[in-house]
Amino acid sequence: MRVKLIVSLGPSSSSLDVVESMLREGVSGFRINLAHGGLSDWVRMVRLVREAESLVSGYASVIVDIRGPSLRLGEFPDVISVSAGSVVEFCVSGYSREVPRIPFPHKEVFESVSVGDFLVMDDGRARFEVVEAYGECLKARALTSCELRQKKNVAFPNKEFRIKYMSVEDLEALKNLCSEGIDYVDASLVRSVEDIEELRNYLMSIGCEALVIAKIETKEAIRNLSEVAEASDAVLVARGDLGMNFGLEEVPILQKTIVEATHRIGKPVIVATQLLESMINNPVPTRAEVSDVTNAVLEGVDALMLTGETAVGKYPVEAVRWLRRVAERAESLYKPTIQRTTEHTRKSLKRRYAKGVTELAEDLGGVLAIYSMKGTTAFTIASLRPRTEYYVGVPTKEVARKLSIVWGVNAKVIEANNYVEGLEKLYSSLVSSGYLKKGDLVVLTYGLKDKEQVIKVRVVE
Repeated sequence: MRVKLIVSLGPSSSSLDVVESMLREGVSGFRINLAHGGLSDWVRMVRLVREAESLVSGYASVIVDIRGPSLRLGEFPDVISVSAGSVVEFCVSGYSREVPRIPFPHKEVFESVSVGDFLVMDDGRARFEVVEAYGECLKARALTSCELRQKKNVAFPNKEFRIKYMSVEDLEALKNLCSEGIDYVDASLVRSVEDIEELRNYLMSIGCEALVIAKIETKEAIRNLSEVAEASDAVLVARGDLGMNFGLEEVPILQKTIVEATHRIGKPVIVATQLLESMINNPVPTRAEVSDVTNAVLEGVDALMLTGETAVGKYPVEAVRWLRRVAERAESLYKPTIQRTTEHTRKSLKRRYAKGVTELAEDLGGVLAIYSMKGTTAFTIASLRPRTEYYVGVPTKEVARKLSIVWGVNAKVIEANNYVEGLEKLYSSLVSSGYLKKGDLVVLTYGLKDKEQVIKVRVVE
């Protein structure tokens, strides 16, 4: 299967048995959400993935989701049921179940919120309208019946607050987790290229080689979509917060827009949130969910990400099985429609080269084998959606892990001192393991170098 599967870790997937089972079911990426738990929990999750990885002799990405400039309810002990039409008080501090008064520790919000503003929570299921704002409190009338839980993300669809992108908590968490060996950082609630640069510069300053995924979920991110995608290493369609910042009817259209824009510049794209939402409580998905997953695969996404289904759901492994089952069936019908000759490709020698070797292998009806020191060429070739089998050799497990969530890539760790040695070792490995058989035609090459490039066309003997 070429489309990749990513899951979110949480209480339902916090054991070695579950993580190992997920890997065996085809998961190649694990997300850790820093909005929940603490450092000891997150470190344990990273180590759990690495231990399970060693048991299945495979490679998986660990993706850390920073909070970014998120607005979240404070901590309180109860689940508060709210009926439509009732009024809830949100204050910087203080909690009362009876009023009800909910802690919302964001002074910057109260400085600019106005009567008539809307606030939305729980992926759009909880909606309120501000009816009174005073000091460090506001009163809001519930437009939907809902339940309020601590630390839930809050969005004001028609407001943009000037909040520093990275919090002290994010900085400290990344400093500790990078030493554990994480592969990607999800840039939550990203607004502009400056946010991406702030995160990337911090990662460089602490010697962290994790790549950056831009989560597209705000109106500002949509306005700056091309620039943000270009500045990132990958893009995530975060449908939960998109549904809070835009009308729900806009989300499918926005998904298509984001996927197409990301394809144009050749970056990996992931779709997340509510793919199999009903499986939080049920062992079988709905027909609508199956259709949703199918459509995402047919749009050509690199990866599908489960969130609550595997983090807090009753059936985490079953959810993965269903996701794989549906994705495999959809993939059998997928015909790549990505435009390879784009302005982005014309401006990049590396992309033109990748396009050339990909189409050479396709035209010859052969297999493509590449050796990539940093994975750059593998990312580029995957973005072209080759219609032939292709294999990637890389020198380290760290590079293999980063490639594990990229469409169609099955990276093999081949230690070598240079490209030529690596390519020959990759070829020998593919022959000895049966991936290449006698009579097969294979196009062998490596990442584009400055002075000279070697492309070999070989018939397996």
